[in-house]
Amino acid sequence: MELLDLYDSDLRPTGLTIERGQRIPQGFVIPIVAVYVYNSKGQYLIQKVAARKGNYYSTTAGHVQAGERDFAKAMLRELKEEIGLSATKSELDLVKIRRYEHKFTFLYMLKSNVPVEMLHLQEDEVESVSWMTRDDIGQLCKQGLFNRTHYQFLLDCEERLQNIR
Repeated sequence: MELLDLYDSDLRPTGLTIERGQRIPQGFVIPIVAVYVYNSKGQYLIQKVAARKGNYYSTTAGHVQAGERDFAKAMLRELKEEIGLSATKSELDLVKIRRYEHKFTFLYMLKSNVPVEMLHLQEDEVESVSWMTRDDIGQLCKQGLFNRTHYQFLLDCEERLQNIR
């Protein structure tokens, strides 16, 4: 059983928790973390979610667990758990915080040139990973195979990369 902390609308902890999968009560939110790993070739590390979890493509993301107050550390945990990629907080770049009805998503970027064969996938979560271009991801999205919210995250990240260059 995975517990999630409930936060108020200003993202302050309330001391209350719910089980993952339960409906989030009105007036409360939960934090989510997501990251786009990109390489020096302008590609993004995309994962195919395991069939039992939906069989679609997305970037690495996950729920902040109860007791985790450092959202960057929660993102690093998700990266390590899902695809076996280790990084440090200083390597993460917070791109944007997006508010949805009952969620805040903390979107990060991470530069890495890790070969996919060096990654260790969490089999019950991730079927495969591959480096893809924005066009590849766009095609998957048009086919309904890529998480649409995560595609918007990609656009946010590309905007950040343009500002860096």
